[in-house]
Amino acid sequence: MSVSVYDKLEEKISSLKEILSEVDTENLIGLVANDFGIMVDTSESIFKKTQLNSPFKQYLYLIGLLLSTQDNSKSSKNEPPMEKIKNTLNEITDSYAELFLPVEGQELDEKWLESRKISMPVFLNYFNTNSLTYEEQVIDRIRDWFTPFDKYIQEKIGIGVNELISIFTFIRDNLQKRFDEVQVLHGKMYEEREQFFEYMKKKKVSFEQAKKELHLPNTIKWAEEFPLIHQVKVEDLKNEFGEGLVNSFVSVFSMIREESDFFYYTEPNPFEASPIWRKSDDVLFVPIYKQIIHAIQIQLTALLEDSEHKAKFYKNRDNKSEDKALEIFQRLIKDSANYYTSVFEDNKSQNEHDILIKYGETLFIVEVKASKVKEPFRDPDKAYKRIKRDFKSDGGIQKGYDQGLNLKNLILQNEETVLYDSKGNELVKLEKRKIKKIFIIVVTAEDMGILSTNLSYLLEKPKEEPYAWACNLYDLETAFDGITYKHGNITTFIQYLQEREEYHEYLVASDELEILGYFLENASLKALNANKNKMVGFYPDTSTVFDEIYFEKRGISRKFNPELGLVINKSSKKATNKGIKKKKRKQSRDSKRKNRRQ
Repeated sequence: MSVSVYDKLEEKISSLKEILSEVDTENLIGLVANDFGIMVDTSESIFKKTQLNSPFKQYLYLIGLLLSTQDNSKSSKNEPPMEKIKNTLNEITDSYAELFLPVEGQELDEKWLESRKISMPVFLNYFNTNSLTYEEQVIDRIRDWFTPFDKYIQEKIGIGVNELISIFTFIRDNLQKRFDEVQVLHGKMYEEREQFFEYMKKKKVSFEQAKKELHLPNTIKWAEEFPLIHQVKVEDLKNEFGEGLVNSFVSVFSMIREESDFFYYTEPNPFEASPIWRKSDDVLFVPIYKQIIHAIQIQLTALLEDSEHKAKFYKNRDNKSEDKALEIFQRLIKDSANYYTSVFEDNKSQNEHDILIKYGETLFIVEVKASKVKEPFRDPDKAYKRIKRDFKSDGGIQKGYDQGLNLKNLILQNEETVLYDSKGNELVKLEKRKIKKIFIIVVTAEDMGILSTNLSYLLEKPKEEPYAWACNLYDLETAFDGITYKHGNITTFIQYLQEREEYHEYLVASDELEILGYFLENASLKALNANKNKMVGFYPDTSTVFDEIYFEKRGISRKFNPELGLVINKSSKKATNKGIKKKKRKQSRDSKRKNRRQ
């Protein structure tokens, strides 16, 4: 990074810290919490509403910086200067893009352009995008990956895996219950307002006079309860889980406001790992409740990676990822296919393949890679080298493709191919004449962004070979659920794979669900007319169909922005006046994956 960019960043961050030092903690965190989920009109884009480039990550950074800055505020009544704060946040994140721009007088060659083409989107995606998952998926992963190490985890942080998940769900349900109660009061408040103005009209009295003469209990109660909507009483947690467990949880997953060294946007953010503000010894403030489940995964991963259990943890992570991938495929294809796992090319346990699926005359070679996405370097050239190295590592997509291609070539070069299990026993005999199509699929445990959606950036393959299909486990599960929910089946998936092969290098997306979402809505990718002279990009809202499926399957009414806030069940709410009924009918198709962006 050039000195000028460093200087610019430090100046802007220091300026933001100076502003934050004069800001009341609860005022700012409360505004962030309200932006992300309390009675927000879903038809309004969160980007437009917040005027931020990456609202979720920028707000996490903002709270982390706030809680790492000395509190010099003198009044809790003053509103934070949000426009200035947001402008500064955008300036800070925009400054990082300058890393990848040429300096004055610099000569640009193909090597320079190639490295920036890859390192810039990977860098910006890593720091500006949070995990795009449903909380149920994260909970399943936490149980699978960390339960075998529960004893060690309890020894180190005083609380086990199941207890951590239980506390998360208790906090979620507690906040949901409070929100439900506030919503009921909100409806009754509207009724009181109508009665109030009717009283003024009928009695011909002033507004102030009517306030004196009428008692408005629900309006008063709403005003008392609304500020508490993001708060959880420590006493309630202790009554449910006991003092010891709760003290351990609060110690690990909450923060107080005090001066610390956290400064840069690209540094590990303490609030991402401890996403609760400890307002007092008795009250916890939870602005973004779903970040808690991500924080549990962040903390437990760091704990095990820094322990003597590191190798066993990686092994378990790999095995569980393979098991999950198999389960997801079986959910779509069911018993209409034959499934083989831990497949070897000879009886000496050489050249292993994770999953082989034979469906009629179609063969799926599925290689599962569970390597961790590493933080990219700030230097574009160093970042590019690391990205390429990781892509080609044993846990990378290139390795998975090469393994799959080796097996594909073996099958096509012989009239019969015998494959074996780990003990050298014959597992399956494949006849080339009975196989019409072979797909190579690489499933990654983590989201690789554009490196997986468009393999033409880095994948090395024979010119005549089609591109493989790469997808992370979370999106694979969501994709298959979406296909099934839209009354599709394995034939639908095969059609999608065939069209993805045809248009692969001409499609640009950071998320596979954007492409599949378009396919499900239009029954094909052909209408895109993508070709070497026409690259086609996708907006995030092309994956809206998966949000709609998620909510519909759970009977949830999206009455407000679900990105990071609470949700309202259709069965738990009744409109109390025409205005609320009208508002309830106004649903949005503009969620842009918000329910998964946590």
